[in-house]
Amino acid sequence: MGTWRDEPGAREWREAADAADRLRGLEVPVRELPGYIQGWTVLMEALQLLAYPEGLGNLTAGRSALRRALGLFPQSVPDQLCHESRWRSRRWGESPLEVCDRRTCGRCLPLKAADCLLDRR
Repeated sequence: MGTWRDEPGAREWREAADAADRLRGLEVPVRELPGYIQGWTVLMEALQLLAYPEGLGNLTAGRSALRRALGLFPQSVPDQLCHESRWRSRRWGESPLEVCDRRTCGRCLPLKAADCLLDRR
């Protein structure tokens, strides 16, 4: 059974999408995104918990905080499912998705933030 990459036109579409992304560039620095700030807050919480591992439940709570932080920090690259979800959206709706629904996608999160900034103007 093949993957989405084996579907007709998928490779060409991905190459064109990646070329368009390179031309567009990132308009919003990742460090200014809310997930980055929230991720650092949660990492500080984890650091405080893991600094005293002998405390009751500190190791478990520290691991949980680390997992939460990973779900908040923007990735430096597109999410593994970004291309696939955008490719598949071409069949689902009338207009294909320009951004994926992954919360930490390094490609789409800055684009979503840029759109929000444009809406505020």
